[in-house]
Amino acid sequence: MKKTLAALAALALIPTTAAALDVVAPHPGTVTATTYYSSGAFHGAVDLSGNCGVDTLDAPIGGVRTWNFTIRTTGVVCNGNGSGNHNAVATTLADGRVLRIWHFIKTAVSYDKTCDRCQLGEVGGTGAVTGAHTHIQVDKNGTNITSWYSGYTVKGEFLSRGELVGVL
Repeated sequence: MKKTLAALAALALIPTTAAALDVVAPHPGTVTATTYYSSGAFHGAVDLSGNCGVDTLDAPIGGVRTWNFTIRTTGVVCNGNGSGNHNAVATTLADGRVLRIWHFIKTAVSYDKTCDRCQLGEVGGTGAVTGAHTHIQVDKNGTNITSWYSGYTVKGEFLSRGELVGVL
């Protein structure tokens, strides 16, 4: 009996890993940038082209979670409106990583909320951009993390809505 209890107690000390979260394409589009821009400058995120004001933007990870919005512009912006003027939405994961999405157009569904695979807005081009796209970034303590999409998606690849972009 003591050995059995000791064995069970030892099992309680074995660390468990968190379940992986699939990040899927929030709308159909072509991957236009990943770790580096064509210029060679660091980017550290996945950019996915889209149809401005047409393609709805869905939450790219499932599971009930809190989405926090920062709305800096309310118009239909498709080709940029200046640095610092991008709309953003974020959710914080249990380990402190933050998944961020930028450049969308605010719609009636773009408000702080808790939901599962909900709609966040429409594809747009808010901020310092030259065209409509969705920027999907993961960071922790201000440092961009690129390993979540490395080996899963590449620049030039077309992704259908819901197709795997990477894994957190």
